[in-house]
Amino acid sequence: MVYSEAGGVKKTTTAVSLAMVAAEGIAGTGNSTESPVPSRRVVLIDLDPRAAATKWLGITPVGDGLHVGAILGAKEDPTGWAADLAVTSRWSQNLRVIPAARELSNRESERDDYAEWRLKSSLTDLDADLVVIDCANRQGGPLTVSALHAADTVLYAATASDSGVDGVTGAKLSVAKFRHHMSQIGAVTSISEIGVAVTRDGTGFLSFSERDAIEQLRELTPIIEPIVPHLSIVPESRMAGEWFGNYRKGLAVRDSYAAIMRKVIR
Repeated sequence: MVYSEAGGVKKTTTAVSLAMVAAEGIAGTGNSTESPVPSRRVVLIDLDPRAAATKWLGITPVGDGLHVGAILGAKEDPTGWAADLAVTSRWSQNLRVIPAARELSNRESERDDYAEWRLKSSLTDLDADLVVIDCANRQGGPLTVSALHAADTVLYAATASDSGVDGVTGAKLSVAKFRHHMSQIGAVTSISEIGVAVTRDGTGFLSFSERDAIEQLRELTPIIEPIVPHLSIVPESRMAGEWFGNYRKGLAVRDSYAAIMRKVIR
């Protein structure tokens, strides 16, 4: 799961980019220091009521109301539902998306017993090598807790800014509270925190404020190198509903996410 409790810190960009890089695979380097990574069957779950990932990829649910909220609000056993709701993206046959919608926010008032287990249950027998969850920037709550139950790894996302630091600080507190709650009830959780993917503006010298934010982030959690440059091609591609990795100007960003993917995806 890709998580931050701040908005505007490139969380969705990170989730979508890692999912797409994994779906495409990575060619080996010419000097043979890094072996090629084969393409994977990836499912991206948009767990954010803003539905930014859903809009970027141009995903339409398989039916009226059949988005991730149907799983979280299910009144019957949702085991295996993820496979039925996942939509193949036009970017890659290897990338499927379980879309979100604004009404997903209604699930934040969900208080049914065991509701937080529905997302995990829905993934049963899912034919995929990798599931990436784009989390909402919430301070805990049903959406975040559902993701924590379903995921085995947390990757934080941050910009080299005060907001980026605040978002990771809050997210780590929510993960710690989740672990504490699980231990109190005698439940086992295998969730691990692998580190943070950091984005900064452009490719030039780091500003003092960026360097300061990066050092603060490094004190919170390991930084998964490299630092990702945020170039204008990324928001332009999002506006157009395109994958920036298909364009020459976006290759530096894609290659950065590819290097991160090598380190965070088992």
